[in-house]
Amino acid sequence: MKFKRIPLVLLCLALFAICIFPACSAYEGSISVIGNRNISFDLISEPDYAVSNNASVAKSMQVINVSSTKPDGKNASITIMSMNMFTFGSQILNQSEFSGFMENMFIGAMKLANGRELESLVVRSPTGKNVTLHRIVMPSGINQPANESISAFWDLDEYNHVILSSEMDLNATSKIVETLEIIP
Repeated sequence: MKFKRIPLVLLCLALFAICIFPACSAYEGSISVIGNRNISFDLISEPDYAVSNNASVAKSMQVINVSSTKPDGKNASITIMSMNMFTFGSQILNQSEFSGFMENMFIGAMKLANGRELESLVVRSPTGKNVTLHRIVMPSGINQPANESISAFWDLDEYNHVILSSEMDLNATSKIVETLEIIP
């Protein structure tokens, strides 16, 4: 007898909830979506490098590898993160502050791992923004040379943010930063 009452009680509760709660209306609003974009950048010596790319994390992150074709050549990795930077109330986050935050966090992590910044150089992106190239040396194992690389962080537009890590020389890395842009 108790088992017959449970479905009846649940049915009564469901009808009560439907009658008491106001009717639901459809949601209308706007959302931001991130689409495919074309990019371009120049290399100092194109025959010396092979370029490949990999999409990951539902295409919100794209990694472009610039690999030397020479046995002793140096490589670079360009990570482009596509992110919707809206907060509550459709307020957009400050893009330059986001890039600065990423830069400070990365440099801080390098220092925590006993890395040190050898120098920094400011170059201009195609959009006219200043981009700082950080030349960093990281300690290595016993009887091995230290690892040196150049890192940079900047925005291509309001949704696309770049993290560059390069073992290439300063001129080649600067050339990438100065020419990497979204094209129509």
